[in-house]
Amino acid sequence: MVIVLWLGLPFGGGCATGTGGPALGLGKKGTPWTIRCKESQGPERMRLLEQTAESLRHTPGIRTKEVTVRDEPDGFARLYYGTYWRRVDAKTRKHDTPPQLRNDLELIKQLGDDRGQRYFVQAMIVRVPTEDVGNAAWELSRQTGVYSLQVAVFETTDDFWEFKQAAADYCAWLRQKGYEAYYHHSTASSVVTIGLFGRDAVIDKPKGLPAYSQAVVNLQSDELLRYNRLNGSIYYVRDDKGTRIPVPSRLVEIPRRGAAGIP
Repeated sequence: MVIVLWLGLPFGGGCATGTGGPALGLGKKGTPWTIRCKESQGPERMRLLEQTAESLRHTPGIRTKEVTVRDEPDGFARLYYGTYWRRVDAKTRKHDTPPQLRNDLELIKQLGDDRGQRYFVQAMIVRVPTEDVGNAAWELSRQTGVYSLQVAVFETTDDFWEFKQAAADYCAWLRQKGYEAYYHHSTASSVVTIGLFGRDAVIDKPKGLPAYSQAVVNLQSDELLRYNRLNGSIYYVRDDKGTRIPVPSRLVEIPRRGAAGIP
């Protein structure tokens, strides 16, 4: 496949309360973003995208070393281009778009063949994907059981992108304190859980919401395990009367390896 520049586009260069635990790192120059050019699914996904990537690397105006292909945990292979640091404007609360990013995205979208077919018309700006980290023995999907008690979730914010590392660190910190902690990463968030339980951990009641077994209730009586913390802090929601309520820890199903999106 030969890629040409189509149409002659010019080249262009909830509230939270802190509660302790390991510190979370914040980006000093913003968070890293990239251009997702294309994605593919199926047994031939990597071979097909590598072919496209190689053609892209030989395209005028493309920085060869910034073309990458990743086979990701959700079953998709994706072709990315460039790394760009973005900050949130204090007044508008929107991410800025550096000129280099804007120009590169326009360039990528205009690339096509000599018949006018564009290859990357669905290219978009996304956060840079991060590698999974942590002690593999503590990865939740490797464990037996049905449920685990989710006590923390780590998500990206305007200035925070190392959610996987934060979850792995928090899991290790809880382990040092004697808790049976596990972690699980997804594309945009990571969770930390405690313990492994069977189906008898959830008790069906004739009326109202199901109850948890005494073993789960005992864990929730611990101050560190009582809440489902967000980025290391207790966070709150409001009920139908407007009262602020801390979000409690909760049982979640253990993800099964081999299921969609879990390698």
